[in-house]
Amino acid sequence: MPGIVALGAKRLIGTILVYDDFLPNHLDVQLCRDYGFARAQFEQSESRLLSLFQGIITYGNIDSREIHRQRLAGTLIDYIKNYYENIPAYARGGYYPWFLKNQHLLAPPKFPDMSTAILSNSEFIQRAWCFAGGLVTDDLDSIQSHTKDWPEEKLRAFRFVQLLLHTRFQLSPDLPEWVHFGFCGCSSPNEEKNLWNSYIELIHKVSFEHFYTAYDGSSLPDLFSANGLEITNPFVLDVLSGTPHMTKSVWSLKQFALGDYARLKPSSIVDYGFMNCGGEEDLVYSLKEVYHRILTAPGANPLKLHEACLQGKLFRYAKQVAEVGPRFAPLMKNIYPLRE
Repeated sequence: MPGIVALGAKRLIGTILVYDDFLPNHLDVQLCRDYGFARAQFEQSESRLLSLFQGIITYGNIDSREIHRQRLAGTLIDYIKNYYENIPAYARGGYYPWFLKNQHLLAPPKFPDMSTAILSNSEFIQRAWCFAGGLVTDDLDSIQSHTKDWPEEKLRAFRFVQLLLHTRFQLSPDLPEWVHFGFCGCSSPNEEKNLWNSYIELIHKVSFEHFYTAYDGSSLPDLFSANGLEITNPFVLDVLSGTPHMTKSVWSLKQFALGDYARLKPSSIVDYGFMNCGGEEDLVYSLKEVYHRILTAPGANPLKLHEACLQGKLFRYAKQVAEVGPRFAPLMKNIYPLRE
């Protein structure tokens, strides 16, 4: 959330801050999720959302604690509607009609996220550090000193081990690990659970350095096989054969389509037609829902969707596997096939 909009949003929802039970370093992320800013794909959407809340809190003289209470009760969307519907239509401004088309920004999340608490917890950091071969006597400062110069790929592998070592943790599509370690290739929660359990078994069979080296070298499938844990899902194999250095755009598309707060990646914007949405948040959401239906349908094949993308035949393919109206035809145009 850049610039002036970010500052205005922080000031606005900062009045709600003292009533929320968050750790200081989690505040900005969690507040932006709670009040819709984290789902907005465009700065102008963030500005409109900010103005929507300003209309209630600043100009309507509504105590911000009421906004907080409504959010906790799961009634914030209805509260906003009731507030603006009691104002004559000519005096509501342009932000309320925009909100009616973009209520998804404030919808409750589908997935709980414990990752921030786990990754910042000193006990879990030290546990993962010992698991990675560090000394049990090392404190947090010592661990940070050792890891501060690690490459991003090694830090990512270390964070993943932290999550794997936490009992009952559930990986969600919003987390980068969902793509980087192949979970986006799974077709069901049960497949994801099986892959998760395979990773737990793997890290107890090999050293952290061996695990990291395989991940960095896009050879995790070979490491699984060498330890009697064969990966047979062709989609998981496709992801793991490229990650962390090269991943097809369809996998980041799937992350965006299935997640609560995943941001659109530039490659997905270009490849899958989001560049045609003209900065309209509701069009992005509608197109996201189309891809969600395609990618979660029985027998879904993300690689065939990617092939259709590269052939410039997204809409034709979409009609074959899901109910897609003609209004999506212009939205699903892209730059492919490329001419030599």
